[in-house]
Amino acid sequence: MTTLVHAALTFRRTVRASYGFVSALAFGVLLLLGVFHGPFADLSLEHGLVGVGWLAIFGARLAVRFRSGTSESPKSVDLELGILLLIAAHTLVQIAGGLQSEFYPAIYVVVALLASFARRPVGTMLMLAAVVLETAVHFICEERNDLRELLLHHAFVVCFGVMSLLFTRAEIARVRERSKRELEGDRAKIREESRLFRLVSAPSADGVSDQERLVRSSIEEVHHQVYHVLQLLQRTLDLHTCVLLMRGGDEELRIVELVTESEHIAEGPFGSGEGAVGAVIKRQLPMNLENLKPGYKGLCYYQGPALVRAFLGVPILENGTVRGVLCVDRLEDRPFMDREEAALEASIAQVLRALENERVFVQLERTKREQTILHRASQKLGAALDESAVMDAGLEAARDVAPFDFAAITFYTPSDRKHRVRRAIGHASDVFQDLTFRDNTSLTAMAVKNRHYLPYRGHFDARQQVVFTKRMNLRGMKSLLILPLIVREDAIGTLVLAAHEGGAFGESTRPTLQVLANQLAIALSNAQAVKRLEEMATTDGLTGCLNKRSFLEELDNKLRSASRFGRKLSLIVTDIDHFKSVNDTYGHATGDVVIKELGAILRRVKRETDIVARFGGEEFCVLCEETDTEGAVLLAERIREELGKSVFHTDLGKLTVKASLGVATFPDHADASAGLFEASDKALYAAKHGGRNQVRTA
Repeated sequence: MTTLVHAALTFRRTVRASYGFVSALAFGVLLLLGVFHGPFADLSLEHGLVGVGWLAIFGARLAVRFRSGTSESPKSVDLELGILLLIAAHTLVQIAGGLQSEFYPAIYVVVALLASFARRPVGTMLMLAAVVLETAVHFICEERNDLRELLLHHAFVVCFGVMSLLFTRAEIARVRERSKRELEGDRAKIREESRLFRLVSAPSADGVSDQERLVRSSIEEVHHQVYHVLQLLQRTLDLHTCVLLMRGGDEELRIVELVTESEHIAEGPFGSGEGAVGAVIKRQLPMNLENLKPGYKGLCYYQGPALVRAFLGVPILENGTVRGVLCVDRLEDRPFMDREEAALEASIAQVLRALENERVFVQLERTKREQTILHRASQKLGAALDESAVMDAGLEAARDVAPFDFAAITFYTPSDRKHRVRRAIGHASDVFQDLTFRDNTSLTAMAVKNRHYLPYRGHFDARQQVVFTKRMNLRGMKSLLILPLIVREDAIGTLVLAAHEGGAFGESTRPTLQVLANQLAIALSNAQAVKRLEEMATTDGLTGCLNKRSFLEELDNKLRSASRFGRKLSLIVTDIDHFKSVNDTYGHATGDVVIKELGAILRRVKRETDIVARFGGEEFCVLCEETDTEGAVLLAERIREELGKSVFHTDLGKLTVKASLGVATFPDHADASAGLFEASDKALYAAKHGGRNQVRTA
C-alpha cells in the first residue's frame, strides 16, 4: 500500500511539473494538422477556445516562473514558455497565410527575444526547437518540398538567435562589469579615506553592512567639517587655493578636501617628496614662499606651472608624525604674515580635533554594535539546547561580526584523534560537510593543539597553507581565521572563517570573534551534556534501546496517530527462552552479553520507522508503524532466526540461545495501548507454552 501511495504521489508531481510540455505537444499537433491554416475569416468558436486554453496554460506557467523567482525557477519552465511562444507565433503565421506570408518575420522576432532573455542553455535549445518546428510545419502542415527555402529560413533563424544571444549577453555582461567596477571603486575610496582619517576599515564583503554605513557617515562628517574650515580660511585670508593633503599607507599624498578658484587642480596622488609640499614634510616645519615667479612648478597639486605668487604650507603633526600638509596660496604678490600662519595652525588643530572626535565616535559605535551582537548571540546560544541550533546561532553571529564567504565548525575527539567537520556553510560547503580527518599538520589541527587562533595575520595562501587536508583544502580564499573552541582548557574543536577578500579578519574584528568562539564552545559543551542527559533518561544503558518509560510515551503517540489516520500498528514482544538458566550456569556477565546482542539484532533488522525498547530484564518490544500482522510476523521470524544463529563464547564453551515472540496489531486485536500489550503478552505466553523458539499472534 505504501509503495502504491508513493508511486501515485510521484506520478502526480510529474504530471504537475510537465503539463506545460504536454500542452505544448497538443497545440503543436493541432498546428501540424492544419487546424489554423487559412484566412482570419475561417476562424470559428473552436479556434477561440483553443486560444483561451493556450492563454490559460501560458499564464499558469508564467505565474510559476515569477512566483519561484526568475533565477530560482526550474529551467524546464523557461523551456515550456519558449516552446509555447514559438507555437503561438507559427499559429499566427498560419492564420496570416503561411510561411510565405508577410507576417512570417514575427518568427525571427520571437527567436531573437527568446535567445536574448532565456537562461543558458535554454536559449540554445529554443533555437533548435524553432528549427525543428518550422521543418515540421514546412513538410507536414504546408506539404512543401522546397528545401532551399527551408534552409534559408533556418539560416536566418539561427543568425537572429545567435546574434541576439551574443550581443545581448555581451551588453548585459558589460553593464554588470561596469556597475561592479563602480561599486568596487566607491568602496576602495571609502577604505582609503578611512585609513587616511585613521577610522575603522570598511568591510570587504558584498552588501552594505552597518559598519560600512558608520564609516561612510563618519567620512562625510569629516569632509563637511574640513570643507567648512577651508572655506572660512579662503574667505578671511583672501586665498586662491586652500587644500588639505594627507599621507596614506603608501606614503603618497592625496587631496582630502580643497576650496579653490583654479580649474587646473591635479587629481594625485603625489609623491611625499615633491616640490614645496615635500619640503614641508621633510623639514616638519612651515614653509612660507613669496615673490614666486609666474609658472612656478614646485606646487604638486596644480596641473603644470602655477600662477601663484605666494605660498604657505603647514605640516599636520600627530604624535610626532607628519600626517599631511595644509597648503594655501595667493595670486597676488603679498606674503603670508605670522598671524596668518597662526590661523592655519589653529585650523589644523580644529581639523585634528574633528578627526579625533570621529575616531572616538566610530570606536564607541563599533563597541556598542559588537556588544549588541555578542549579547544577542549569548541569548540565542543560551536558548539553544541541541548542537544544530547552537551552531546555527554561532555562525549567524559570526556573520554579523565579520561577513565571510565560507565558515565551518569542527569537532575534535581526543580518543581517536580525529577532526570532524560538523557544519559547513558558504562557498563549496557541500564538499567539506561531514569531512573526517586524523591529526595532521593542518591549520585546524594546529589551532586545536596550540589552543591559539591561526593564521596569525589572517592571510591565507592555499599553495602553502592547509586548512583541513592537502586533498580537501580551501581554494580562492585570501583571508582565513581559525579559532579554537576551548572549554576548561581543552579544545573541543574550531570555528573556521574564510573570505575571498584580503584583510577580512583584522585586529578590529578578531577580539570580538574570539569572545564569540568562547561563548560558542561553552554552548556546544552544554548542548552535548544535555544530549547525554536525554540519552541517559530515555535509553537503556546496556543496549542503547529506548527504556520502558520512553517506549510507553512513543506507543501512546503512535497509537493516536494510527487511530487518526486509520493505519495499522503492530507490537512485537520477545523474551529469551530459559534465560534464568543462562545466568545461573554462565553468570550474569554472560547474560548481559546475550541481552546486548539481542538489542543489537533488533536495531539492525528493524526498519527506520520502527521503535525498539528494552522493556525489562530479557524482554524487548518492537513497535512497527503502518504494519499489519503478517508483516510483523515476518520481522519477528527474522529476529528469531538471527538470534538463533548467534554463538556466544564463554569459559564453559559455546552458547546459543533461542527466543519466543508474540505479535498483536491495532486495531485488529486491541484498540488501546493496554489492550495491545495484553494481546501481545498472551501471544508470547502461547509461544512459550507451545514449545518456545517460535512466533505466535494474538
